[in-house]
Amino acid sequence: MSTHNPDRRESGVGDDSVLLKSSTLRARRNIIVTRPIFSQDKFDNSQELGEYGTPTSPWGKLQRSVHRKISAAREWRPSLYRLVLGFLMGAFPILKWIPRYRVKQYLAKDCIAGFTVGIMNIPQGMAYSLLASMPAVFGLYTSFFPVLIYTLMATSKHVSVGVFAIVSIMTGKVVNRYALPTRSVAAASFLPAGSNASIPGLTDSIATEEMDVNSHLDARIRVVVALTMAVGIWQLLMGLLGLGYLTVYLSDQLVKGFTTGSAFHVFTSQLKSIFGLRKMIEYNGAFKLIYTYRDFFSMIKDTHIPTLIVSIVCTIFLLLVKYLFNDNAWIQRRLPMRLPIPGELLVVIFGTLASYLMALGPKYGVDIVGLIPLGMPVPQVPDLSILPAFALDSFAIAIVSFAITLSLSKLYATKYKYEMDSSQELRALGCSNIFGGFFQCIPSTGSLGRTAVQTSIGGETQIVSIISAAFVMVVLLAMGHLMEPLPKACLGCIIMVALIGMLKQVGVIRKLWKVSAIDTSVFFVSLLAVVLLDVDIGLGVAVGWSLLTVVFRTQRPDVSVLGRALHTDIYKRIDVYKSAAEVDGCKIIRFDAPLYFANAEYFQQRVRSISKLDHRGITLTRPPVPDKPAAKDVVVHDASRGSHDAQMEVIEMSRIVDVKRHALPQTSNKRVPSAEIVYHPSNSSTSPSTVDAATWTADFFEQPVKHVVLDCSSMCFVDINGIQAIKDLAAECSDMGISLYLASCKANMRESLALCGFSEELNVDHLFVTVHDAVMFVIRARRQAEKLREPSLPEEEETEDTFDMDFPGLSSFGDGRWSLKTATFGTQTSPMKAPPASASKF
Repeated sequence: MSTHNPDRRESGVGDDSVLLKSSTLRARRNIIVTRPIFSQDKFDNSQELGEYGTPTSPWGKLQRSVHRKISAAREWRPSLYRLVLGFLMGAFPILKWIPRYRVKQYLAKDCIAGFTVGIMNIPQGMAYSLLASMPAVFGLYTSFFPVLIYTLMATSKHVSVGVFAIVSIMTGKVVNRYALPTRSVAAASFLPAGSNASIPGLTDSIATEEMDVNSHLDARIRVVVALTMAVGIWQLLMGLLGLGYLTVYLSDQLVKGFTTGSAFHVFTSQLKSIFGLRKMIEYNGAFKLIYTYRDFFSMIKDTHIPTLIVSIVCTIFLLLVKYLFNDNAWIQRRLPMRLPIPGELLVVIFGTLASYLMALGPKYGVDIVGLIPLGMPVPQVPDLSILPAFALDSFAIAIVSFAITLSLSKLYATKYKYEMDSSQELRALGCSNIFGGFFQCIPSTGSLGRTAVQTSIGGETQIVSIISAAFVMVVLLAMGHLMEPLPKACLGCIIMVALIGMLKQVGVIRKLWKVSAIDTSVFFVSLLAVVLLDVDIGLGVAVGWSLLTVVFRTQRPDVSVLGRALHTDIYKRIDVYKSAAEVDGCKIIRFDAPLYFANAEYFQQRVRSISKLDHRGITLTRPPVPDKPAAKDVVVHDASRGSHDAQMEVIEMSRIVDVKRHALPQTSNKRVPSAEIVYHPSNSSTSPSTVDAATWTADFFEQPVKHVVLDCSSMCFVDINGIQAIKDLAAECSDMGISLYLASCKANMRESLALCGFSEELNVDHLFVTVHDAVMFVIRARRQAEKLREPSLPEEEETEDTFDMDFPGLSSFGDGRWSLKTATFGTQTSPMKAPPASASKF
């Protein structure tokens, strides 16, 4: 085996594999760096600061940006053909990938996946349409028309759009509010459950419990068509403005809490059809679930038994198919093509057949779907005059719809390693809904279940959506009337079983709690707000709370004291690394957050506390001082000897500004001899009278802080309040004889400092490129000050100011350079412990 030759290291010759495998050899390698101590100003001058490093006002930045774009536009000479082609390629991404479509590799998979998704669209479309308070056929319309436009414009290869439970229930709320006679939650508190009283000011006086989804159809179509159009307009406008990034404000925890809470609403909405409670009233507004369950338990004795039997049979069948076959990995591995069993479609087929043969509707009173017209709907122009009435509702639906679609797009784009454009997805979804608004569609969005099935079967492109839409079209043109006897309870069971996955998201609380209490609170607030305050209000509350948590995280962030890691120029938290040692008389403080108005005061408080600035401002609150100034001494007694071994001179009585120590013996204990304050009144010739005595701990008389280094590497931005906070600290430090240094400032922070006139409070030479540069500057300044104060040190004490050269570390040359080959700082005599305060001559 070859050995590593250190002499050949720089040339790259030798057995590098041996070096990489040997941690011992890696530990012994030394990196020698020799460079000057760089202040930020010296670094900028030596490295040729560019245009973007020069402080510029916002107006100047705008002018520079406009000038740059104008110059680029003048140099751009595109042809008309390229302009048109680029526009078409951007607006219709299908033109990019359809010429490269691999027929032999993709077509078979896409056909199978498209047929399966089409089968799922039939029962889900009908069921979710009922959630929107619309006849079942409108869900089939939504599974056809918007899908065609989305396929042409989408950048995602796998998302299946159409009806979805959460969007449908939000749509149903708007329909019930504006198109159906309903009763408000405010009135529910004083109207008895099940009463037929109407609320004044509504569209008419027909009681809600006497209606079904087929009543007032024209009014509901008018509202749904306009609502779908409004949702599409919102999404298209946001897409044209490039606002796809807005969904970053909807965190995963927020989305999970929102979808879980919405699932409770969807689940509750199906109790009426599952139990056959025709007189059960639908509420809107805050606390609707509370009033709904109050009515449910009061009316449960009126359950329609034939309907309940149908519901139980369908639910058991769907659960068996789901857990014994589709979700059973052992079974799926043994299926020829791993195709899921279409349990929902089987429920529709056999439920329709049983209802027809047994006459469940006319004979037993089971509610059925009813009339499903054959053919396509006639296009109609939405009534735009009613759009302002539900502008906020449509905006909430647009955001939720896009958030669900984009999360699915990102998920599968990351999984299958291709790029997707969030703004283009927003435009595609907006155009889909605008187009669907002309054909009586409810707002569409991506579907979690259908998208998961599409990818699990092997669907590769949006050809899957075209095939599924073709299947739905066949049903609309030729098979719709065959499903008219289908019991609504079957569709309710399909919805309830499909919600199991969403309801299981409650289990994410355990995982979130282990990681972050704030993230857990986002989930809880989202869940409870949606459950208690309804879907739209809950979404607003959830987003507001999620944004507040960002403020909470930065309002009181970690403020760390740093020390130098052993044998390195790396500075780490002294409470995390035992070997990290502080520099004598110097506090290195890191503020782990942007510095702005919400935390500027906290920043000042923490820096004052760590730097002992607050100790230097102590006002003695003892018995009243005589009217005339008195001379005073502090006589220090050694309790063990009973003699005066040392004395301290207090320069000022009301505010202790400085304490001079006179030959205080070196001591290893943690307490300084007791100090007795003695006053000598000028008008008295008597002996000194003792006013008070106190015992002072060593942390007050320890090595005083003369230098404060602020590590600004974690400050991604700073506002005017933050700059003022630093300026105030700089002024305080100057008054106290303390030097303040800033290190590792970002470019935008340096620019803000320059524009705010920070040089008036702090010398530009006190801004350093790194923390280590600032520390080396402090050490050099300290040595120079000590030489001026004590030019002739005793021989035995000179070693305390020299650098230990016994092990690789850090040092500073007299000309301002530093090397990584030399030893540790100042008075540090032990490689593992910080030097005691008494060992320093600072």
